[in-house]
Amino acid sequence: MELPSEGRQQLSGVMARAIQLASDDFRPLDAKPHRGANPLEECLYRRESFDVLAAPGPDGIMFVSFSFNADACPPGGPIADAGATYAIDVKRWRILAVE
Repeated sequence: MELPSEGRQQLSGVMARAIQLASDDFRPLDAKPHRGANPLEECLYRRESFDVLAAPGPDGIMFVSFSFNADACPPGGPIADAGATYAIDVKRWRILAVE
């Protein structure tokens, strides 16, 4: 089956794996909001509430950045610094730094 060309994006396997490694650390699949969380807090636990940028760096490093997408969640007050940027060693598959 051929995918539609409109909106299609191709990622290298290395980039996809680096994004997965960073995603698993940033928002683990089993992470749950605290009891009594409001709708905005619940939204902040969902991976799809964040946009992802990835770019190769020097010497086998891949940078992966998560930024909060305000349109993904209900309004509920200011969100300060809800994202993160990862430096991933794609030779040893480990996280080198998180900012």
